[in-house]
Amino acid sequence: DGTTGEEITHNVRTIGAIPLTLQNDFPDQLEVRGEIYMELEPFRKLNQQRREEGEATFANPRNLTAGSLRQLDARLTATRPLTISCYGIGEISGTAPETHFKLLQALRRWGLKVNLEVIKSAKNIESVISCYNELQQLRDQLPYEIDGMVVKVNQRVLQQELGEKSRTPRWAIACKFPARQEETILESVRLQVGRTGAVTPVANLRPVNISGVTVSSASLHNWDEIERLDIRVGDTVIVERAGDVIPDLVRVVKEKRTGNETPIEEPDHCPVCHSPLLKEADGVVPRCQNLSCPARLKEALKHYCSRGAMDIEGLGDRLIDQMLQLNLIKNIADLYRLTKDDLFQFDRMGDKLADKLLQAIAASKQRPLENFIFGLGIRHVGRHLAKVLSRNFKTLEELSNATGDELLAIHEIGAQVSDSVVRFFTDENNHKLLKALAELGINPHNNQQASSNRLQGQVFVFTGALEHFSRQEGQALVEAQGGRASGSVSKKTDYVIVGPGAGSKLAKAEQLGITILSETDFLELIKQEN
Repeated sequence: DGTTGEEITHNVRTIGAIPLTLQNDFPDQLEVRGEIYMELEPFRKLNQQRREEGEATFANPRNLTAGSLRQLDARLTATRPLTISCYGIGEISGTAPETHFKLLQALRRWGLKVNLEVIKSAKNIESVISCYNELQQLRDQLPYEIDGMVVKVNQRVLQQELGEKSRTPRWAIACKFPARQEETILESVRLQVGRTGAVTPVANLRPVNISGVTVSSASLHNWDEIERLDIRVGDTVIVERAGDVIPDLVRVVKEKRTGNETPIEEPDHCPVCHSPLLKEADGVVPRCQNLSCPARLKEALKHYCSRGAMDIEGLGDRLIDQMLQLNLIKNIADLYRLTKDDLFQFDRMGDKLADKLLQAIAASKQRPLENFIFGLGIRHVGRHLAKVLSRNFKTLEELSNATGDELLAIHEIGAQVSDSVVRFFTDENNHKLLKALAELGINPHNNQQASSNRLQGQVFVFTGALEHFSRQEGQALVEAQGGRASGSVSKKTDYVIVGPGAGSKLAKAEQLGITILSETDFLELIKQEN
């Protein structure tokens, strides 16, 4: 969730490329950094096997890898053809090699997998550019996907001198390749309903291979975008995988039109529950208003269980689909009514896994108020605004009884968010749901108390590439002193803390005459307050 990681050691141990013991003259203490991934050929074979068994195929190796590592059952992870590429170290005892390249060679000597064949040493910027061009030509021949190249300072003593920013080292930089594009046919359009009722058009494409992955669909976003691109069913289109991951329709090849293409009509009824759709005056997306719509329920459950929300470990798409198919779940509250006998109806669900899942569901009852607010999926309320609301209302009951004027008095809460929150908590169906959750033991509140109130009423904004601390760490320092951290600059802002590369927020702060602090100034201010 940006603060706390996940324990996946039990799954990592199943990966054959990761040795359980090291070889040769390895150091007593060694912290290795690497990336777990899946090669293209094993990914294709796994998808082919799933097609033959009538199961849904996986979208791409990256998503499959991430999902495999989060499994509760390590036996399932062991069936996935995962591997690793080690690229660096953290802590190491004894004397480490003097260059990064020699370090990678040492890692391989100690029995760790390092893709040395594609790593080169460059003496000047011309050599770096040459390596970039060579690797871009080579990428189609590699057995795995890459979306760019990382350039690193080779001398480790210089790496230490340069140091690191809050998230990235100063001695390394990523150079991305242009997104791959291919031509295909838009065969039809299906409508997808999200958790807020938004109906999104999705293009069904004639399957096309883009950098080793078969792409058969892409979001069309909304009907304004369809009109802008003048997209029609039957069109020849150019598709790319943005960031080499997300399929995106770039343009129509209009010179290939035959006259048989058909316009894409905007719907007026939900494709799932057939309720009338509503489009707000300033909106671009039609929405299903039916809270009991099966499509909305599925997406609402996925969101509620996700990281950053109630974070119910192990409860992913596959299990949620089975719950809905078996009619075990009609709303979020039903999650907390599940029994072990219910779970035994699921595919590949054993006694141990059922216990783990029920424990994960029970543990979610202890999540803080901000997670619960975010998990409810109130429209326009993301993680940040959920935190803002939880700071101002210590219990769910306080928030549910808040008036529009009380909400508007809060910094960062505008009319759109205020109306959405009031509408959510005054809805009869939502009221019944919250009452049911409370009866099941889910009544979260805000336990976080500021260590002092010295920054009470003061609003801070962080911008730029902070070097001495992360944005989250800075916000935590402010909140610990009773202040508020905001994501936007306004007349209510008291301080703007800037790092290198600060842009529009800095300009607006200067325009409004707001006090601007460097990171050092900010830390000094916090120290004075203490």
